[in-house]
Amino acid sequence: MSRRNRFRQGGRAIFFGVALVCMVAIGFLAVEIVRELRLLNSANSDNVQWTLSQAEVEFLEMRHALDTARRQSEPDLDRLIEEFDIFYSRISTLDSGALYESLRDIPEFAEPMQRIRQTLDDLVPLIDGPRADLAAGLPRIESALAESRADLRDLATSGLYHFARQSDSQRISVAVTLSRLGLLTAVLVMVLVFLLRHAQNASRQTERRGHELAAAYTRLNTILDTSLDAVLVADLRGDIQQFNPAAERIFKYDAQQVIGRNIGGLIVPDHLRDAHEAGMARMRAGGERRVIGRGRVRLDAMRSTGEVFPAELALETAHTGSEEIIIGFLRDISHRVTSENELVEARDKALAGEKAKADFLAMMTHEIRTPLNGVLGNLSLLEETTLTPVQSRYVHNMAVSGKLLMSHVDAVLDIARFESGATGLRAEVVDPGRLVQDILDSQTSAAEANGNRLHWAWTGPVADWIRVDASRLQQVLVNLVGNAIKFTRNGDVQVELEQGEPVDPAGGEPGFWLDIRIIDTGVGIAEADLDRIFEDFQTSGCTQDQGLPGTGLGLGIARRFVQAMGGEIGAESTPGEGSVFWLRLPVRAAQPPRSKGRVGTGASPAGPRSILLVEDNEINLQLARDMLHLMGHGVSVARNGQEGVAAAEVHRFDLILMDIRMPVMDGLAATRAIREGQGPNRDAPIVALSANVLPQAKDRFIAGGMSDFLGKPLMKEELSQVIARFCSDAAREEVPPPALTLDDPLAALKARYLEETHALFDWLSTKPEAWTEIADRAHRIAGSAAAFGHPDLRMALLSVETAAEAEDAQALALAVDEARQAWEAAPAPCVA
Repeated sequence: MSRRNRFRQGGRAIFFGVALVCMVAIGFLAVEIVRELRLLNSANSDNVQWTLSQAEVEFLEMRHALDTARRQSEPDLDRLIEEFDIFYSRISTLDSGALYESLRDIPEFAEPMQRIRQTLDDLVPLIDGPRADLAAGLPRIESALAESRADLRDLATSGLYHFARQSDSQRISVAVTLSRLGLLTAVLVMVLVFLLRHAQNASRQTERRGHELAAAYTRLNTILDTSLDAVLVADLRGDIQQFNPAAERIFKYDAQQVIGRNIGGLIVPDHLRDAHEAGMARMRAGGERRVIGRGRVRLDAMRSTGEVFPAELALETAHTGSEEIIIGFLRDISHRVTSENELVEARDKALAGEKAKADFLAMMTHEIRTPLNGVLGNLSLLEETTLTPVQSRYVHNMAVSGKLLMSHVDAVLDIARFESGATGLRAEVVDPGRLVQDILDSQTSAAEANGNRLHWAWTGPVADWIRVDASRLQQVLVNLVGNAIKFTRNGDVQVELEQGEPVDPAGGEPGFWLDIRIIDTGVGIAEADLDRIFEDFQTSGCTQDQGLPGTGLGLGIARRFVQAMGGEIGAESTPGEGSVFWLRLPVRAAQPPRSKGRVGTGASPAGPRSILLVEDNEINLQLARDMLHLMGHGVSVARNGQEGVAAAEVHRFDLILMDIRMPVMDGLAATRAIREGQGPNRDAPIVALSANVLPQAKDRFIAGGMSDFLGKPLMKEELSQVIARFCSDAAREEVPPPALTLDDPLAALKARYLEETHALFDWLSTKPEAWTEIADRAHRIAGSAAAFGHPDLRMALLSVETAAEAEDAQALALAVDEARQAWEAAPAPCVA
């Protein structure tokens, strides 16, 4: 027999020996368990019998306490209450205890139990009520207990009888169960042997996995050591447990210096430390985790040298056994932020350059109008003199060229206004049909020159009166109708108007889309050109356009105007058949304007008028003076605002024409001086003369105390209408002197402050998450609030700034509410 076989046989012998010993031990234990269970069963039965008997005893104790209380002049109610509670507890045990569950299934036990329990429950309000009521209710308690005496006896008897029968059956059942348990135990022993073998295999596998985990741990440490991002591990207290080499390089700490120290005092800057501590405390308390698991967030960190630098941080949590740890991944983004700032600065410079160019272009177009004023004005005067036919032709050609040049200047001015943001809309109540008819009337001669017929009509219901920017709409339609006439020969130009679907009203009046189509039978536009015709400086290349001047700006300006009014514009065309230009504008229905008597709409009022002309440009001064002389008026001249004020103090004038840009004193300052003085022209009409024809410029002139505005170049018809409006006797009675409103830089700053503050609160109501931008905007408005006498708003906005810098959403919400309340309670801005 080989040694290996002997070893196997010895192993089997040991196995069987151990199994035999286990089986003998299990048999012995089974016998002992049977004996113990019998004793336990007996003890349970005894316990039940004792409880039932004790219930009777406690009932008698309660009866005795009741009898004693009734015999006493001052009843001992405390003892009665105590005995009642003891008896009540005993009955509750019998009624709900698991040991007596089988009893409650017996009607002989359950029925008296229910009656007794009901009697006790009925007495509970009396027992727990006022002592006086209890003393008075003692007879009632005695009567109730007397009725329960028989039920208690039935309860005890049925319980003892039931447990006597149950004990016998339980003994037999337990014996059988334990016999089976012994057999099962033998099987379990064999299973245990198998599990031991399995445990040996599992042990070997665990050892192998341990080696694998060690290797993985080594690889993980290698990854952490070679990572370019700082990796920090800390517990919930904030004590650092791990600090990789990248963290050492970024924060300039040695790992041994920081292990075990709190992270807040090492790498969190002073201005963020309170928020950091609050966040750690909130996390330890199980509160909201605002940064953990939210990806990378941008914040400031601090090196050992005290240098604060921008960083990106991502936080996650993990569990090591029963302990939760925080793992932070951080990278230094100083170089990236520097690059971003350089890009932003370059972008701002580029935008500033573009705006400067647009502003320069707008200013130059205004300046160009000044010499054009002299040229066109003198040509108009020259046309009224005696000229030879050749001279008349030359003057006419120069006038046509000058007007064309002025139209080009106006086109460039419109572009500049849009590019510089200096444009605004003025809603007026107009009749769209009359507007279109007036445009077609003005284009009749041009249409007849090309052999064209002009028509217009409504498609569907007619809209009599609408509210829209009539000036912009008129300019768009003049351009589109003019183009249709220009590119059509011996054909038709049709304008169609149609009410489109309703739109949400913006101001309480019902609104709808107004569709306008300009249809011509002209040469048409190639499909390749349709995409670019609304761009600036784009002209068609058709032969019919040769010799017709144009800058290619008209459709570009039309596009800007339509978009500024919230509408759309487009075109469709078939070469050789014609084109359709369409636009859609949101308009509001309006009531017809009230009819107002207009005084002096003709040429000039009867009789000469005394007019003061304040103008520094010699050519423009001579031109305006000659026009006024030809109209028969007397003219006094002043070459700057100061001279104009001096002249207005000594002589009463029917009208003052005031240039805006002048040396020594400008027109607005001169107007304020005249209005605020006590001279004879304090309430005289003052009309502004300026090449700046922007709507906001006109508003500024009127707000500065001027009565009206005339744009340069000065036209005789417009000048005559202004004189008729302000110089007739009826006009002087109907038109009161305008209220003086000082339009100084402070007023503009106040308006800007109000606008920016409203914009800030509107933006904050959207609950933005851009912490840095919130802090920056709140800081900027806080400075303005201090300057305009709103200290409460300033302090509230500083709280908003602090909460945003700490990225504390809860504190930010409270600060925003306080700031909004301070803003609503703030008085009108003043200079603090």
